[in-house]
Amino acid sequence: MNEPPFHKLTPRSIRVWQWSNSIRSLFLFIIPIVYAIVIGWDGFHRWIVISISILAFAYWLLSMFLMPYLSWKNWRYAIDENEIDLKHGVIFKTRTLIPLSRVQHVDTRQGPLLGYYELASVTISTAATTHVIPALDSVLADRVRHQISTYARLAEEDV
Repeated sequence: MNEPPFHKLTPRSIRVWQWSNSIRSLFLFIIPIVYAIVIGWDGFHRWIVISISILAFAYWLLSMFLMPYLSWKNWRYAIDENEIDLKHGVIFKTRTLIPLSRVQHVDTRQGPLLGYYELASVTISTAATTHVIPALDSVLADRVRHQISTYARLAEEDV
């Protein structure tokens, strides 16, 4: 069986994921602060607070510099007249095939970070769940949404 031609996400998606992961990971620094306020800062508890802070900082560094690059490197998508094929995952790889006859609607979404980098996500809804192709160029996201919509309409006419 032939593999469809897979497309990669734009490299600008790395920046968006770095910012979003960084902001999300900053909340981990609340844990040692709350611990120090509630339990205390003296003796044995000082080492616990320092250890938790070091772990939070290490996680912040990984989520800021390594994970966005690895996510970008492993994200692929392909669209043909029969199905949408999504491949992603750094440690646990996921491959999802979405039959176009099951697609109910397709959206493009753009938050503040995606908008700043002129990117958008394509959201594909079926009866069971929703799938996302994250961080495409805005123009390409509109084109992908239109392409999926056209193929889904053709698949519906065939049924």
